[in-house]
Formats: sequence, structure tokens, C-alpha cells
Amino acid sequence: MAFFGSFKKSAAELKSLRCLSVTALLIALDLVLKFFLNWQITEDLKISFAFVAIASIGMLYGPTVGALACVVTDVVGYFLKPTGSFSPLFTLVEVMGGVLYGLFLYGFNPTKPDLESPKAFFKSILSNLVTSLRVVFAKVSVAVVCNLIMTPLFITLQKQLEAGDFTPEVFWVGFISRIGTRLIKNLIEVPVHILILMLTLFPIMAAYRAIFKQNRATMKNS
Repeated sequence: MAFFGSFKKSAAELKSLRCLSVTALLIALDLVLKFFLNWQITEDLKISFAFVAIASIGMLYGPTVGALACVVTDVVGYFLKPTGSFSPLFTLVEVMGGVLYGLFLYGFNPTKPDLESPKAFFKSILSNLVTSLRVVFAKVSVAVVCNLIMTPLFITLQKQLEAGDFTPEVFWVGFISRIGTRLIKNLIEVPVHILILMLTLFPIMAAYRAIFKQNRATMKNS
């Protein structure tokens, strides 16, 4: 019930103008990061920092809003900068990422990183281990489900269908080979992404609270 409750509570956020405006801002940030901080390494592999915006939406407004935001970013991103043919299968991958970030990070109170020194930083993370593990589990789950299972599965399926000659043996060989290629990338990328999230989620949440606290104070005094 708690699992489904997260989706229901998140869906209720859509009634808020604050949710819609902040989500729209973060969607715009996601698109900017995809277009200008995005490096295509190979046909199947690329580096992007847009995950910070999606993780922030999940943290602030939960899995339902995160999923809908990912539909918008994927569709709008394709029409702004088309690459290849549009496939709803890869929109589904984006949606799953938004859902996972929302499930792990919704209601999350990020740890304030101590940036005095690397030792102080890791000490601050370890002193709030339960909180920090939510970031770790969120990123690892996205990497495993979206990057290592869904994406190579859908790429292999699409290529087989385009070739018009689907055979299970060729399909599974292609799927497993793509997992191997992506596994190396994710083993390197995931720790870096976890570190980036631990550095960015606290200031994002702090700015969010400060802005809307100031707005409430202004409205109260007017």
C-alpha cells in the first residue's frame, strides 16, 4: 500500500501550481543539459548530466510527476533535436528512470555535504548513511533497470525488427553483447553520478525551500 501510496501522493502534487512551475523549470534544465552537456561516445553509449534534473523532480514531487516529466523531456527533446526514428520504447526507459528516482527520493531530506576537505565530505556522508544509501539505491536501480536491461533489450529488439528477420538466438546474443558494453561504462559512471547527486541534491532542496519560504513570507506581509 505504501508503494502505491507514493504514486497517489505524487499525483496529487499535480494540482499545485508550484509543482507545475518548478517541474517545467527542471524539464527545461534537463533539455539544456541533454543538448549542451551530452557526449556521444559510441552508437549505444553517451554521457549526459540530465539525470540531475530528473532526480530533482523525483525528490521534490515523486514518481508520478517524475514519470510524466520524462515523457515530456523525451518527446520534446526528440522534436527539438531529432536523432534517428522516434520510439516509444525508449520513452518507456526514460519514464522508468523518473519512476525509480521518485520512489527512492520522494520525501528525501538530503545530507548537507561538508566541503571543507575530501575527508570531511565522506565523513558527512557516512554519518548520515541511511539517507545517503537512498541516493545510492536510486542511481544503482536506474543503472541496472534502465541502462543494463531495458535499453539494450529495446535496442536489440528494434534492430531485429528493422532487419525484418527476428530470431531468438541472434536476439539474445545481441542483447548480452550490449549489456557487456554498457556494463563497463556504468561501473565507471554510477559512482561519479552518485557523487554528483550527493553534491547537488542538498543545494537544490535548500534553494527550493528558501525560495518558497520567502514567497510565503512576502505574501503574509503584503
